[in-house]
Amino acid sequence: MISIVKTKSSKDVKKAIELLGGMENFVKKGEHVLVKPNICIGKRSETGAVTDAEMVAEVCEMVHSCGADVVVGESPIYPWNGKKVFEEAGYGDFEEKYGFKMINLDDDEKVTIKIPNGVAIKQNVVAKTVLKSDKIINMPVLKTHLQTTLTLSLKNIKGIVPGRYKHYIHVKGLDDGIVDLNTVIRSDLQIVDGIIGMHGKRGPTGGKAVEIGVIVAGDNRVEVDSICARIVGIDPMKVAHIRKAYERGLGDIDVKDVRGSSIDDVRVNIEVPLSPTLMRFLISNILLRTIHTIADPVLSLLGRNKLKIGAIVKEIKIDNRKCRRCMACVKGCPVNALAFEGGELKWDRERCIFCYCCVEICKYGAIDVQ
Repeated sequence: MISIVKTKSSKDVKKAIELLGGMENFVKKGEHVLVKPNICIGKRSETGAVTDAEMVAEVCEMVHSCGADVVVGESPIYPWNGKKVFEEAGYGDFEEKYGFKMINLDDDEKVTIKIPNGVAIKQNVVAKTVLKSDKIINMPVLKTHLQTTLTLSLKNIKGIVPGRYKHYIHVKGLDDGIVDLNTVIRSDLQIVDGIIGMHGKRGPTGGKAVEIGVIVAGDNRVEVDSICARIVGIDPMKVAHIRKAYERGLGDIDVKDVRGSSIDDVRVNIEVPLSPTLMRFLISNILLRTIHTIADPVLSLLGRNKLKIGAIVKEIKIDNRKCRRCMACVKGCPVNALAFEGGELKWDRERCIFCYCCVEICKYGAIDVQ
C-alpha cells in the first residue's frame, strides 16, 4: 500500500497518510513511537541532504493526535557532533518550536543486537531508544548515493546505529549490511521527503539539489523504495540493496496498490552516480594487476616508463583549497587512510578500502570521487 502526492508543500504529508487510511492505521494510543528522519550532516533541507523539519513536525503532530508518545531520533555521519548537525540542519529549535522531544542517538544507551540470518554482519550496536519503541516511522530524503546509487527507507535505518559502529557495516559490506539490519529492525511506516531531493555523483551529502515535488508513503520499505527509484527513472532491481531486500523476502518490487498520483505524473530524470558495482571493479586490485600485466611489458619494449595507476584510474580526489582543516574526514576514516602532512590533506591509497565515508563526511566538497 503506497501513496504518492505531487506537491511542493511539506504540509501535504497529511494527504499522503490520509490516502493510507490515516495515522491511526499505524499508531495506537499509548504506544511509544520513534520518528527517524535523515539528518546525516549539517546542511539545510533545501540542499536536498536532510529531511525537512516542518514535515517531521507534521508527522509528530499526527502521531500525538493518536494518543501516542513520540520522539525524533537520529545519529549523523561519524564523527560529526549531533547537536551541531541538528542546529545547522534547521533542527536546533525543534523541541522549542514544535514541542516534540529530539534525541541524539549517539548519546543514547547502546545495545548489541544479534542478526541471526546476517549475510555481512551477524551483530551490531543500536541505540536503546530504537528497541524500546513500539513503532518506527522512517522519514528519508529521496537522493542519490555514490556507493548505493540511491539512499531511501532501507538505508536510512542505518542511522539507528550510533557513531563509529556504522563503519562496521561499510567494512563488512554495505548493501548486504543494510539488508541485514532491516531483517531485525522493522520500520512500520515510511514517508519519503521528495519535495527537494539530491542527485549527482556526490550524493548523499555533496550532490546537487533537485526539485522532485513528491511525497511517497507506505507500510513496506522495499515497496516504497522501489516506487521512489522508478520515479527518478531507475530500475529498483539495479539498486543492489533494494534487490537483495526483495530477494530476502522483505517486500515486493512490483507494487499493485498505489494511491494518489501515478508514477508518470511525478517522474523526474536525475543525474545518477556511476554504477557502484562498476566503481568497485574499476578500483579493484584485480583490474589494476591485469592492466599492468598487459601494459608494462609493452611499454618496456618501447623504452617507456611503466604505466602510472593515476593515468588510468582516478579514485579519490582532494582539493586542499576547499579543505577547512576540520579533521572530520581523518577522524571518520575507518582505516586511517587520511592524514595531514605539511598542512595538506593526504590520501594513502594502500590503506584505503574505498568505502567513501570521507566523501560523505566532507560537507565542504574538498573530497571527491572520480
